[in-house]
Amino acid sequence: MVPGLPGLHSFAIARHEGKWLLLGGRQDGMHPKFGGFGANQANVHIRVVDPQTAEVWERPLSGLPDTLREQLQSANMVYHQHEETLLFVGGYGRSELAQNHITYPYLTLIDVPALIEAVVSGGPMEEHFQQIRDPFFAVTGGQMQRLADTFYLAGGHRFDGVYSANSENPFQAYTNGIRKFMLQESEGRWQVSAQQEVLDELNLHRRDYNLSPSVFADGEVGFTLFAGVFQPGFALAPFLNLVEVRTSAGHASVEGFSQFLANYHCARVPLYAQSANEMHTCFFGGISRYWIDEQGALASDGRLPFVNTISRVTRRADGSYEEVAFDNRMPYYTGTGAEFVLAEGVPVFAYEMIDYDALPDGSNLLGYIVGGIVSPDNQRNPFVANTVGITSANAALIRVYLEKNPVTTASGQSLDGRYDLGLSVSPNPTADQWQLSLNMPAAGRLRYLVQDAGGRLLRVEDAGLQQAGPLTLWAPAADLPAGLYHITVNIDGVWAAAATAIRQ
Repeated sequence: MVPGLPGLHSFAIARHEGKWLLLGGRQDGMHPKFGGFGANQANVHIRVVDPQTAEVWERPLSGLPDTLREQLQSANMVYHQHEETLLFVGGYGRSELAQNHITYPYLTLIDVPALIEAVVSGGPMEEHFQQIRDPFFAVTGGQMQRLADTFYLAGGHRFDGVYSANSENPFQAYTNGIRKFMLQESEGRWQVSAQQEVLDELNLHRRDYNLSPSVFADGEVGFTLFAGVFQPGFALAPFLNLVEVRTSAGHASVEGFSQFLANYHCARVPLYAQSANEMHTCFFGGISRYWIDEQGALASDGRLPFVNTISRVTRRADGSYEEVAFDNRMPYYTGTGAEFVLAEGVPVFAYEMIDYDALPDGSNLLGYIVGGIVSPDNQRNPFVANTVGITSANAALIRVYLEKNPVTTASGQSLDGRYDLGLSVSPNPTADQWQLSLNMPAAGRLRYLVQDAGGRLLRVEDAGLQQAGPLTLWAPAADLPAGLYHITVNIDGVWAAAATAIRQ
């Protein structure tokens, strides 16, 4: 415990010389189906934490300019720390200036060492912020990474108006893409340049998900979009497919693999083992459609309950993926909206990926899980039960240790997330219709989705319940312009197969 550290979730965090800088987020628990995100439980302080000495310093936001103060008390902002600068993008909350709930259209750049010093010493703070207004940055629930000289703002949505769980809310719009930009410094001020956007209304239509830096099988460093919410045209179904992002080849869905055990943003830890050419990403708690029950079976609840699962997804040396549920679990139902912070001195390969090979044998403190939403053990789905008042923001730090090469290896359960449907498209090219041939591994509800080469989602077709075994479907193409198309098939919401088709 760190006395004086309040419970927080959905916040931003940065590090410098052993101290943490905490900004934004919520101090209450889970939001209700309608309303929520009020100013009364927003985080209206900037805090600095020293986890070694258990000291906490705080300063109110009240003395800052109105637009800056309002954005800094938002929730579900997109953030990324690059060297000594924290990029704080968007966020959702109540704006008194707009007299409404909005997604803030700002990129705010924060000098982390200087602001930490100002909070600790009581010095002026405003000079350590630079706020840039641009609707390009009006995003909440997305994630950000930097590759080479370019920042990638991936996924998320824009939500303006009082929150509603209605998926057809007219104030909500997914970004459906990756927004790229660069920063240039001139006379002590930052300028945004080289803005561009890549759209994919299927694979990038996700928010409140996990993104993590990755090393791919060929040694290239990029990042991976893991499971998130929600699939278009399929209420409450999370995405289970992974999306790899590279500077050399853009983004691509990982075909034939589904991640079951972490479907919502939670604390995560990336570890790279160069000697084995394996990339491990561990996930802690959160919310998920799937989990391992007490009998060791894969359980499912389409209403997306809280889970206490600890799992990892591993990219093997041959480029394939596996998912493993650890026998160890979180101490209670938490992890949603939490962040993982590296401990000082942990060896890093690149982009805060832990260098597994450089860890010594035995017990290693990797870091801390900070914040998150807590739900009581007897109420795993307070959102559905309309009892979100029983949830709270986590004020306790959870230490994360890794036992490397212990005498007794910790066991876990491997899940088979592979779905080989043998999907083929013929005739290809065609002038009127494509024949989709595949093999159903089990009975289930089947859908196919059609995108154009620009990533726009043109069709979501529900083929209904299909039986196990060989299956043939016909997809009309006569009304489509000539060009290249992508057809994706899934069964019961599990991302299963994709193919390229040509309309001549």
